[in-house]
Amino acid sequence: MTPDDVSATEIEACGAPRVLIAEDEILVRLDLAQSIRDLGWEVVEVSSADEAIELLRHPLHFDLLVTDIQMPGHKNGLDLARHVREQFPDMKIAIVSGAAYLVEQSQDLCHLVMSKPASDAVQRLLELMKATGDGPQHR
Repeated sequence: MTPDDVSATEIEACGAPRVLIAEDEILVRLDLAQSIRDLGWEVVEVSSADEAIELLRHPLHFDLLVTDIQMPGHKNGLDLARHVREQFPDMKIAIVSGAAYLVEQSQDLCHLVMSKPASDAVQRLLELMKATGDGPQHR
């Protein structure tokens, strides 16, 4: 699902946690998105931080951002995490990246940092949302 495919009504109609995934590697993004959907969560996918920031200008509510760091465009995942932290302080942020040196720098921006490949990503995201009271049992 891209920003053009989603409406505020469609997102808000679902009572499950809403996740925004910003990941430029399509196979990684599709696999992660499907695994999260299998939990019953609503997922919106974008391929860059720029697209995510544009989408967040619309009146949509997301519970969780999952972002890569290095993506094409003017902004990267760290810029996106900063934007979300400033504009949407209640949104949880998880960063998944293959750049170990960047992962270390992102610790203070998010609730969860994972290095690629993150085979346990979905389990860790589920634990994050449950620990903060935003898991599916609270919706």
